[in-house]
Amino acid sequence: MFEKILVATDGSDHGTRAAKVAIELGKVSGGTVTAIYVADTNRTSHLPDDMLLFSIRELLLKEGKEALKHVERMAKDAGVPFESTLVEGNPGGEILSYAEKADMDIIIIGSVGRTGLDKFLLGSVAEKVVRNSKIPVLTVPREQS
Repeated sequence: MFEKILVATDGSDHGTRAAKVAIELGKVSGGTVTAIYVADTNRTSHLPDDMLLFSIRELLLKEGKEALKHVERMAKDAGVPFESTLVEGNPGGEILSYAEKADMDIIIIGSVGRTGLDKFLLGSVAEKVVRNSKIPVLTVPREQS
């Protein structure tokens, strides 16, 4: 049933927790886990088009590559087939678009990524995905302390 599993990661602890759930689901279902990282370059669109913007973009892409490598190591250690993709744009929209184009069976996403003022200003990626997805979405809550 869940052969093509998409997990959204943002490099946070919550993203890692979502990846653990995705990998476990991949293990029990025999599915392939695809991790997606969306470099939110929309947040930099209001900045002047100069070296600063280039540096920020490069930093976001580097962060994304590192986050995807981390999930890849987790999947490899668990013996789960793995793929990854790094895209730029609006996180919620890009996750939904990729899931549809790649014919994913499920999206797994942390219910908490950003917190505080960032979350208020930027909106909730998980909420956008849940509200607009045409396929099942599993939200992974933050770990209770």
